[in-house]
Amino acid sequence: MWRCLRCGAGRLAGATVDYESGEYRTLVDGGDTIDAFRRLHDAEQAEKLRRLGTDRLRDAVCMDVGCGGGSFLDLVKGFARTTIGIEPTPSLRSALSAGGHLAFPYCAEVPREWSGRVDVAVAFSLVEHVPDPVGLLQDVHRLLAPEGRLLVSTPNRRDWLLELLPDDYARFFYRQVHRWYFDADSLRTLLGTAGFTDISVSHVHRFDVSNAVLWLRDKRPTGVGAMPCPPGADAMYRAMLEATGRADYMYGAARKA
Repeated sequence: MWRCLRCGAGRLAGATVDYESGEYRTLVDGGDTIDAFRRLHDAEQAEKLRRLGTDRLRDAVCMDVGCGGGSFLDLVKGFARTTIGIEPTPSLRSALSAGGHLAFPYCAEVPREWSGRVDVAVAFSLVEHVPDPVGLLQDVHRLLAPEGRLLVSTPNRRDWLLELLPDDYARFFYRQVHRWYFDADSLRTLLGTAGFTDISVSHVHRFDVSNAVLWLRDKRPTGVGAMPCPPGADAMYRAMLEATGRADYMYGAARKA
């Protein structure tokens, strides 16, 4: 693991990956079909919409970068005037087109007519995957309209379990498909370097107390709800980690000036 001394971002050394291959999607999602994507990700979309809010979506042009099968775009299509999905995997991109979304493999391949016209862009769990996250966000910046909004999300490299279990948890946390690792400061630096302003970062912890307890006991992930917890314990646990920046996940919001 390499670490930037200026901003603190981490980079995992390793072979490059082919983002258009079914093998890559299988590594990420366990399969490269639209059904596999929806089974894994449909349930996550309500929280993403809650984080973004709906106040800027009505009659807007909304773009999801790295959108997979388009579950988020399906959710907002009733609000937005136009929905654009950026997805390299051909099988998923075909499903986007079939769902009524404009679909392109990369931001650089979006026609010039859309430059400066996107009102809202999202990129969930994406910046950690790509070789050049600054270049990616600069492409998004080009497509956004003046005052256009961006919401990104990524795992937090200050996840408290990394300090608690530096060997066992690190083997789970650092993944072949994740090239970059950010904390709040390095995520702000990334967004600012790409040209964005009005930047804010918030933390969210997606797992409950039982997951942490069982990590300590079994040294492996168990998800949510694997064992009962005392009333209120889970809410207090998540709130503490989110308030101290030690939660497992982050959202970064920004604006194009």
